[in-house]
Amino acid sequence: MGIYVPVFYSLEGCLCELKRLSITAPNVVRLYCNSVYVNWKNRNEVAHGKNAKSVSVSAAKIISTAFPISNPLIASWGANLPREFQNIWHPPPPGWMKINVDAALLTSYNAGIGGCFRDDKGRLLIVFGEKRLHWDIATLELDAVMTIRKFIQPWMLEYKEIILEGDNLNVIRFIQNSLNKAKWQSFNRVEENLLFLAEFNKVLFIHVHRNCNRVADMSATLALENNFFFDSSSFDCIPPLTTSILKKECEPLL
Repeated sequence: MGIYVPVFYSLEGCLCELKRLSITAPNVVRLYCNSVYVNWKNRNEVAHGKNAKSVSVSAAKIISTAFPISNPLIASWGANLPREFQNIWHPPPPGWMKINVDAALLTSYNAGIGGCFRDDKGRLLIVFGEKRLHWDIATLELDAVMTIRKFIQPWMLEYKEIILEGDNLNVIRFIQNSLNKAKWQSFNRVEENLLFLAEFNKVLFIHVHRNCNRVADMSATLALENNFFFDSSSFDCIPPLTTSILKKECEPLL
């Protein structure tokens, strides 16, 4: 007797089966996902010169963290977990950079866009906000994506892959579709505005829950008042509300 361990031959098959098992056998899903995560983390630690964890230590870690009381899902899972399994911000894979963007709009048409850049350890690289005057939230969120161009620094090109997240599904889908030249020739204006991303080997546009986008949301809200920009030289000036959100999101990573 033992625990049923499914064998998958494709990512699509894996996701479909895990989704099905999450209803009939959620414990298996937790163990499976935790096993993948712990082994992935172990391999990365070895690659960075650290000692490998023994099988017994890894097994204990998998079992002890697979069944959190407060959260039935795996809170420490990385950025590659399917969107429906995420409800908090997660760092990107090692060597990647993640950018979150959002927009805020008042009935007076005063608006703000904002975003933040973070590395694979959850460390803040840049946070920004810009005031706008507009009436359409989708246009503003698209503008937030386009605006990251001015904040890309030369040293950021060391990150060969980036993830760009937003909580407006229509905008993310529009961008994804516009980058498909064969099907969306009429949307090449968007493609041209995103050419700066060609400096990176891979760019993923991902829709996330609002809970995964809190820093960007707060940045957009603060931008209703004034423009701002903070990097490593001015982190001490970051508004307390933003600092509080960052602290809460980073605590599980420590």
